[in-house]
Amino acid sequence: MAAFASLLVVAFVAGRMYPKVHPKAAPVETMADKQGGERVLLVAVGDFLERSQMVLIEIDNANPSAKLDISSEQERASALVSENRLYRQTAMHTGNTAMAGTLDELERVLVDIAHEPSEMAPKDLENLQHRLESAGILFKIRVLGTNVKQKQEPAGPVGRPVGRQKL
Repeated sequence: MAAFASLLVVAFVAGRMYPKVHPKAAPVETMADKQGGERVLLVAVGDFLERSQMVLIEIDNANPSAKLDISSEQERASALVSENRLYRQTAMHTGNTAMAGTLDELERVLVDIAHEPSEMAPKDLENLQHRLESAGILFKIRVLGTNVKQKQEPAGPVGRPVGRQKL
């Protein structure tokens, strides 16, 4: 009987000293990792959208009255295509269908630019500019870029007005 009581005391002390595993701790860490990963994705996508927008703006604002060499825009567009695919697939995987849809449209435009002739005749440039305008891709990229930037910015101080603040 004394052996049983001493075994019970040893089991009790060992149970108190044994490191506890908290099953709720793992999901919290996973949630933090997921939010951190989403922030990294947003920063990368924001930068990518700015670079893509610059290529499209250069083509959209080009003068269609003379032949135009778009070889530098083609190089940048073809480099952006592979990057776009990664971001589009990630957006689809995370369930962000709005971002994935816009990136899909952007990918098609970038592929078109990459496969155009380097020396564009005025009529070809006008056609490309018309396709950019009719698709509204620049507007969609700007809207997506604004949404991405808003998600990146941390919320302001709680309980304080956003306007003038007394110091």
